[in-house]
Amino acid sequence: MDEFFQGFEEGKKRFTGIPDQFFSEILPNIDDSNEIKLILYLLWSAYTAGDYGIRFTRDEILADKKFSLGLSSPPEHVDLTLDQSLKLALKHNILIEVKKKVSHYFINTPRGRAAAFAFGQQNAEDEPGSVKATLDVIKPNIFQLYEENIGPLTPLIADMLKDAQNSYPIEWIDEAIQIAVKNNVRRWKYVESILNRWQEEGRNGTDRRNTQEDYERYLKGEYGDIGKHW
Repeated sequence: MDEFFQGFEEGKKRFTGIPDQFFSEILPNIDDSNEIKLILYLLWSAYTAGDYGIRFTRDEILADKKFSLGLSSPPEHVDLTLDQSLKLALKHNILIEVKKKVSHYFINTPRGRAAAFAFGQQNAEDEPGSVKATLDVIKPNIFQLYEENIGPLTPLIADMLKDAQNSYPIEWIDEAIQIAVKNNVRRWKYVESILNRWQEEGRNGTDRRNTQEDYERYLKGEYGDIGKHW
C-alpha cells in the first residue's frame, strides 16, 4: 500500500456480508496472505452481485487491476501468484473448478455447488458470465439497498428484488427506496408502486415532485390494503 489508510469515512460505510465460517474455519487455518485476499475478494464480488452462485475466470479476476496489483507479488508475476492462490483455494475446498475451454471457479456454497453442477452439465462452451463489480467501481446492489433502508431479506423478498432488478435501472430503485425512507413507508410494495408508476407514466422532475401523491395513493387508494398488511 503506497499510502497509509486515512480511516473509514461516513460516506463510504456500505458493508459486505462475510460468512462467519470464514472467520471461524478458514482464516485460522490459512497461512498464505494472497489466498486470503483472493477469498475475501470473491466473497465481496459475490455479495455485491447478490449471487453466491456467480462464476469467475482467471482473466476476469486479473482484469480488476486494483485487486491484482494488490497481491503480494512483483507486478510481472501477478498472473502466476493468482494461479497459486487459486490452486490453494481449490485444495482447501473453498472453491470449485469446472473446466471447459478455460477453468471456471465457483465459491463452495450451496448456491455455488448447484451452479457449478448445472454449468458443468451444459453443452455450450464458455458462455459469457455476469458483469462483475471492480474495486474501482463499487456500486450498491439492490440487496444492500434493501437491507440498509428497508429491513432484513427473506427468500420471498429476495425473489421480488431479483425481478425488480431485471425490470428497472438500479438508479430508479435507489431513488424509489429513498422516497420510501423519506415518507417513512419502509415497505417493498410501496417502492414497487413508485417504480410501476414511473414505468407507466414516465420518470421526470414532475413525477419526483408528486411523491406525496404517490404516498397518499399508496395508503388511502389503490395500495391501501397492501400498506396496512405487507
